[in-house]
Amino acid sequence: LTVPGLQAVAQEKLHVSLPDSITTVGYATGLRKNLSGLVERITENQMNKDQITNPLDAIRGRVPGLTILKGSNGPAALDAVRLRGTTSLTTGNDPLIIVDGVFGDLSMLMSIYPADIESFVILKDASETAQYGSRGASGVIEITTKKGVSGRTSVNYNGSFGIASSYKTVRMLNGDEFRAVAKERGVSILDLGNNTDFQKEIEQTGFQQNHHVAFYGGSDASSYRVSLGYVDRQGVIQNQDMRNFTSNMNMSQNILGNFIRCELGMFGSVQKNHNLFDYQKTFYSAATFNPTFPNHKNTETGSWDQITSASQITNPLAWMEVKDHDATSHISTHARLT
Repeated sequence: LTVPGLQAVAQEKLHVSLPDSITTVGYATGLRKNLSGLVERITENQMNKDQITNPLDAIRGRVPGLTILKGSNGPAALDAVRLRGTTSLTTGNDPLIIVDGVFGDLSMLMSIYPADIESFVILKDASETAQYGSRGASGVIEITTKKGVSGRTSVNYNGSFGIASSYKTVRMLNGDEFRAVAKERGVSILDLGNNTDFQKEIEQTGFQQNHHVAFYGGSDASSYRVSLGYVDRQGVIQNQDMRNFTSNMNMSQNILGNFIRCELGMFGSVQKNHNLFDYQKTFYSAATFNPTFPNHKNTETGSWDQITSASQITNPLAWMEVKDHDATSHISTHARLT
């Protein structure tokens, strides 16, 4: 038996006796326990510190229920991000992205350098995502970027460098072994006299680097922060790479004493990708192409030698010359008067 009046009094006393920090989530402000049990807040100290390509890598594995799947069409691609599972069969299932109050998507999130992020707030509970309507049906990820602080101008730089390489390939016959097996079994082959490992020929040692520099400072009445970032990722396959240039600016100014506070912000990026045109044919051809063929073009025809009797097998080095490039630019600005 539940008595409404006594239940209300008990709840009120519980909130008074157990103080908690005030949390702002979307349009709601209150005690975290009252907002939802499924609100996760990840600060800078809790983020991953290794070499990361995009901001979501900073919280990969840190949030229960958040699944980040790697894409297959480039070093920096995101195939899918799932926060509340598959909620729709006809529309997108990616969570709603909000950066400093600006509504966006995963593409806009790539405009931010991870070092510019102060915190993530992940909303998974229906009572919190409901305030965003159907846009929050798949969950909400709110990102707050760093702002300027009072004090003289300071400069902060961080960078990292690494390499990527393939440590294992499919074991196939080399040119000499191919000729020996053909001779042993009495099979006629097209022998051009070479000994080429096409799996190794299309590989490279990919250099990867991150660079970020930030300028910030301010006074009691105003503050500012400006940052520039650069991410360079080379894949383990030739002509596969990603470059991303990012910028972020935040300024705040108190007007009429502390009566009005004006905040301005802008962030953006230019990302360029070089992708493999056809993964399946590239790797299948590299493993099965005749190892007696040379690793260079035919000196007489000026083109790559091919096996005309195999429709799915193409000289893998010819695939390295196929251009599949794309470039994406983002810019977002916001202003707020308080």
